[in-house]
Amino acid sequence: MSTSVTTGTTGTTGTTGTGVSGPSSTTPPVTDRPGPAATAPPGSPWRSWLAVIGLALGVFSFVTTETLPIGLLPSIAEGTKVSLGSAGFLVTGFAVLAAVTAAPLTALTGRVDRKWLLVGLMVLYVAGNFMAAAVSGYALLLTARLIVALAHGVFWSIAVSIAVRLVPERHAVRATSVVLGGISLASVAGTPLGTAVGQSAGWHAAFVCVGFLGFLVLAASLLFMPALPAKGSGSLAALRHVLRHRALRVAVGVTALIMSGHFLAFTYVAPFLEEVTGVRPSLVGALLLVFGAAGLAGNFGAGAVVGRALRASIIGCTGLLAVVMGVMYAGGASGPLALTMLVCWGVLYAALPVALQTWVMRLVPEESEAASSLYVAAFNGAIGVGSFIGGLIIDSNGPRLAMIVAGAFALAAMLTTAVFGRAGGEAPQRAGS
Repeated sequence: MSTSVTTGTTGTTGTTGTGVSGPSSTTPPVTDRPGPAATAPPGSPWRSWLAVIGLALGVFSFVTTETLPIGLLPSIAEGTKVSLGSAGFLVTGFAVLAAVTAAPLTALTGRVDRKWLLVGLMVLYVAGNFMAAAVSGYALLLTARLIVALAHGVFWSIAVSIAVRLVPERHAVRATSVVLGGISLASVAGTPLGTAVGQSAGWHAAFVCVGFLGFLVLAASLLFMPALPAKGSGSLAALRHVLRHRALRVAVGVTALIMSGHFLAFTYVAPFLEEVTGVRPSLVGALLLVFGAAGLAGNFGAGAVVGRALRASIIGCTGLLAVVMGVMYAGGASGPLALTMLVCWGVLYAALPVALQTWVMRLVPEESEAASSLYVAAFNGAIGVGSFIGGLIIDSNGPRLAMIVAGAFALAAMLTTAVFGRAGGEAPQRAGS
């Protein structure tokens, strides 16, 4: 979508790396080489980086909001007079709606100036969270959550593409890592602090706090974000265009595999640590903070290597995650070993969104947001799929088996990238051509 995306060297491919012959393609393979010269980003450098930081705060806010009810389910269920299962739908329903609507809504808003689209999304975010803070009935609370979910999918689809338009091309991966650093920061600070506020002052107060976070992002968007004219088609034809891109389908498939594997295991990491490793329940929260802190290191460390070795980064992280899961399965009863693997898991997992998002952005630069919306749909869908499969395994065999199954998903992601990720595949034809 944006010419400032690190797109790789354009060229032609006659035969793909998978033995599929096709016409010459101007869509580059996953490559580690720098791309062609890009147009200068708008605005002054310091304002641009402040806008990037504002986007990172937006990621932090959305991730915190998405997971906020998890630690407050008993009090929400009691306050709204519903079962825990119904209260849990405030999380799963949020993720499902974000996954289903991310791609079509991003495509349909493709002609809106990105600054003003971002402002509109943050208005929805603030309104939804303040509505959640003001209501007491379950139906209205669910409605408020779904309002935020509609903004969630589109925000995730455009945040990175906006960031790389704000900075020089050589800093595109760095901007990506800064924006996605909000994920790890939410794990370390956002969700635990939101849970603490909700437990001490009531769950309504927690929604007030995340609503004020949205005000900060809204202010940063208005103050620092330059006008960014849209470059998309503004129609569902953009989705048809990117869906015909074979290499993009591979990237989205790898995302679905590795994220399903991660959430399959991580959703139930607390019972694993308690039942297999023998960790006291009071220490699980501290270990999850260690996981999140390791994730911060992995996120920003990825920015230093992804731009130079994208495909190798994805293969390495997914392969090492498979090893980590195998070690957790075989040696998770050892406290020191389990802690070491948990740290490695945090580093490797946090590096993957940077690498995967960069891969997606490079493949279809002319419709980067439509491509990103498919990545967002796969990511959010994987949360539900992985958690569901993990739940079935936990109920039938306990938490230990979940680790080796998650390792199988990671291994499948590594092999898919190694075998199918080298070539860009056949060039997709534009819709209507």
